[in-house]
Amino acid sequence: MQQADPRAQGDHLYYTWTAQRQAHPLTIDRAEGARFHTRERGWLWDLESQTYNVNAGHGDAHIQARMIAQIQALPAAGPNMHLPIRAELGALLAERTGLAKAFLATGGAEAVENAIKIARLVTGRPKIVTRRSSYHGATLATLGVAGDPRRRPFDAVLPPGIHLDDPYPVPPGDPSPWVRSLHAVLEREGPGTIAAILLEGFTGTNGMQVPPPDFWPAVRAACDAHGILLIDDEIFSGFGRTGRWFARDRWAVLPDMMVLGKGLTSGYAPLSAVMTSATIAAHFDDHKLWCGLTSYAHPVGCAAAVGAIEVYARDDLPGNADRVGAALHERLVDLSRRPSTRGAIRDARGFGLMRCLELDRPVGPLAADLLARGAYAPFRDNLLFLCPPLCLTLAEAHQVADLLDAAITDFLR
Repeated sequence: MQQADPRAQGDHLYYTWTAQRQAHPLTIDRAEGARFHTRERGWLWDLESQTYNVNAGHGDAHIQARMIAQIQALPAAGPNMHLPIRAELGALLAERTGLAKAFLATGGAEAVENAIKIARLVTGRPKIVTRRSSYHGATLATLGVAGDPRRRPFDAVLPPGIHLDDPYPVPPGDPSPWVRSLHAVLEREGPGTIAAILLEGFTGTNGMQVPPPDFWPAVRAACDAHGILLIDDEIFSGFGRTGRWFARDRWAVLPDMMVLGKGLTSGYAPLSAVMTSATIAAHFDDHKLWCGLTSYAHPVGCAAAVGAIEVYARDDLPGNADRVGAALHERLVDLSRRPSTRGAIRDARGFGLMRCLELDRPVGPLAADLLARGAYAPFRDNLLFLCPPLCLTLAEAHQVADLLDAAITDFLR
């Protein structure tokens, strides 16, 4: 049989987030560690971890072995069938998150939708509050609660959303403007109508804004005072990405629910999770859980997740992300302070290996030049994102920094 031309993919499959005639896909044929190989460009540093999800790195043998073993044992099972791999994953997630019970889905937006459903079922309240600079998925329900501009094509059919103002850089004030907005929203909406406050553990492509130190504790206190559930969306920031197992560890706050995805399986299989507290879990002992999916707790996805969590712990990838990310940040700050770049690089920020550079101009041409130099870097407007796999070594980080240094210096001339 003649092998199909990979370029023919676009004849019968859509590319995402683009007009189809404007899609310019790379043909990926293999990957290893923090790099992937394409027919067009050869080896590239993967500064997007594909879709911010290949946390363990490409080609990890342990994760693959876990998946293969499950495929050989039992690759499919109904949602309410008992399987050892499901029990193993549930126990691992409870141990790592400090929460009691998981509802498993296939993608991040699906998990967020189910978290919203659970919050409304438990509280009997309708409203969900989010930050204005937030993204929680691309379904209508998740777009409807978030402030991300990707909701705009559907504004006519979406609710306006209830958003906390989060100006950045954060203006001075005690309490901070973010906390003042929290109290204003509670007063305006009525706390007795709010089911949950839904926050990203650390904001992703809306700017990676570092929250003021009083924000997360104030949200937790407000939720406790008014019977509101706090949902921590760690889909992007979880599983070591910020140099901690979860970004919420930096704020020393335990939520009532957590939403997990992306790094949950290191992108090796589709799986997401809603973690719930013991109190929420107890509610459904005698109340029906109106949530369910055909591919709920897919066995191969569960195996990939168990394998990924084992690799994160075995190789201390959260710690590696913290150390390597700090070294990368130091190089970026040094670059931003040079006379030739000062002012043009407005900020270098983030945690671990979840970082961005904010420039004073659109960075599309810079990303194109980086691609030509051997690095695949995501961008949005004037923000360049740097989120490589967490297995990136210190030596490799300096290679990436050298490449960034040369490209940015030329770009700003």
